[in-house]
Amino acid sequence: MTNRENRQLKKIKKGDKEALEQLFHLYYAGLCNYAESLLHKPEVAEEVVQDVFFNIWKNRAKLELHTGWQSYLFRAVYNNAMMHIRKAKREMSLDEQWAQQQLLAGDNPGDAMELRDLQAAILFTMGKLPARTREIFHMSRFEHMKYKEIAEKLSISVKTVEANMGRALKTLRITLEAYNKRN
Repeated sequence: MTNRENRQLKKIKKGDKEALEQLFHLYYAGLCNYAESLLHKPEVAEEVVQDVFFNIWKNRAKLELHTGWQSYLFRAVYNNAMMHIRKAKREMSLDEQWAQQQLLAGDNPGDAMELRDLQAAILFTMGKLPARTREIFHMSRFEHMKYKEIAEKLSISVKTVEANMGRALKTLRITLEAYNKRN
């Protein structure tokens, strides 16, 4: 951390709004571009970056900076973006499950119960898959990523993605066949 950054941190800790504004103007555009590359939504990216600066101001009295501002800010944006993605996935997953149940179940309580049983069997089977296989399956089927995109994101080969998808689909096929025999 440079002397200039150290002085700026001290000013912010003392409540100097101008010091925070200078920091904001210096890094805002770059942080928004970075956040947008992670989130693919400009308005959400801006919100994530603004939250970082809001949190700096809110927690200024106990703020500790062991690296330079740039490292700190980019790491904070990354962390906030990942929290946003996880939250959005949880909400989307629950909404999708509910909508699917309503659509498939219709007005028949027996159909709704059967659908819940099938979903439980699938979730149980997915839970038994190795973590990497489950992650690859989720990226392919729920995030609609292509095998090549998954391979790049996870730094693995496309063949490894294909092998894991084959394993996941085979396991799910066995579960569905067993489910169909019971019903």
